[in-house]
This record gives sequence, structure tokens and C-alpha cells, in this order.
Amino acid sequence: MPLNVIRGLMRGAKRGNLTSKRGNRLFYKGRGAKSTGFHTKKGSYIVQQHKVPQFIVPDLTGFQLKPYVSHKTPKVLNPPLTVDELKSHIRPTQTADTTDE
Repeated sequence: MPLNVIRGLMRGAKRGNLTSKRGNRLFYKGRGAKSTGFHTKKGSYIVQQHKVPQFIVPDLTGFQLKPYVSHKTPKVLNPPLTVDELKSHIRPTQTADTTDE
């Protein structure tokens, strides 16, 4: 009996991820996208505008930076921070003198 349990666990470990290529011909995994509407009885599709994603993009006319970084840019290597340098970057905390009365 314990041998069958161990054999079953070993079989389950070999399965891996279930993809659309590993399922049967009716299996459709999709990408997790939400529907933007619904199908009617006549077969048409009605899009609901409140479900359609709207992207807010700022106006970039006259913007001088480019959207991509060239591969020719030199690499900037910063040495690791020491404890003293890190403490100098942190704001000093409030002292114990300012207690609420």
C-alpha cells in the first residue's frame, strides 16, 4: 500500500505545467484577460464601455528624452555603500527631547 502512494506521488511530480499544447483539443487556457462584453442570443457581441481599459498617456510634444536607451551607453558602476555613507543619507530621527506631554 505505501508503495502505491509513493508511486502516485512520483507520477504527479512529472506532470509539469498544463499548457494549451498538453491539453486535449478542446482545452483553451487563455491569458487571464477579462472579457469586455457579452454574447447575445443571436450571436453578436456587445462591448460594454466600462469594461474596456482606458490608458491615460501624457502629452509628450517637445519632450527631449528618447523612449529607449541605446546599447552603446556606458555602464555606470556605483561602489557599494558603507554604513557611514548610508547613515549620512538617512534623515536624523527626532530626539527624545520632543515628547508629548
